[in-house]
Amino acid sequence: MTAQVRVLLHAMFKEAAGKGETTHELGSNSTLRVLLNDLASKYGKDFKQILNPKTGLVEVDALVMLNGQSVRKPDVQLKDGDVVMITVPIGGG
Repeated sequence: MTAQVRVLLHAMFKEAAGKGETTHELGSNSTLRVLLNDLASKYGKDFKQILNPKTGLVEVDALVMLNGQSVRKPDVQLKDGDVVMITVPIGGG
């Protein structure tokens, strides 16, 4: 069984991929980490910097959202119909 996940890309991630949205097909029991690693393999550059190699967590200078909720731990399981958004946090003051 596979899961179709919709991936929305913004900022530098959109530029690196050359598009703002893609659909990614994953195997059953796939996690957000698997998706992020697949995207890094496919698009390289900025996608390789999303996960911290030492902690394994999503870097603070990347914002990854799963179905509207910010995610720092990438070992959450993905299911069919999930929406993942990848962007950079916006600061203000």
